[in-house]
Amino acid sequence: MIDRERLAERLKANGLSQSELARRVGISQQTIHKLVVGQSRGSTHIAAIARELATSPAYLTGDVDDPHQGAAPPRPRPTVQVATMQVLLPDQRALARMFLGILKASEGMSQDALSDELARMLPKGLGLLQGPLVFEDSDDGDALLSDPEDGHDDRPARRRA
Repeated sequence: MIDRERLAERLKANGLSQSELARRVGISQQTIHKLVVGQSRGSTHIAAIARELATSPAYLTGDVDDPHQGAAPPRPRPTVQVATMQVLLPDQRALARMFLGILKASEGMSQDALSDELARMLPKGLGLLQGPLVFEDSDDGDALLSDPEDGHDDRPARRRA
């Protein structure tokens, strides 16, 4: 039987709402609410609830007094990149040329290496977009991204063998 006061205390200690806990565990918010107000005393999801609350099932049921005793290590949260960019994108043709240039400069790469390279280059490429970009093969075999409107041909694209 889950101790509703301990459940409420662990929610507060972890800064979680009932709905966020329910989302993480994969159950309804109503199920968590019933446990918190005492309308329900048990759940088959007690291990998952305890894990998300950084405690053990034994603490939630009142068998131990230390909320950290027997607690499973928290699952690592996925890392995210937050980028806020105010960008006016050019038309579809210019974007297609940019992507073509990146893909041509990345010929011969494995799919994993290419996906990593695209994830790394995309924010930079979008930051450079100010007009239509054109892919050009130079005499020395390096790929160049150029902007015909500003006359600069000095932005080499990455090329990997």
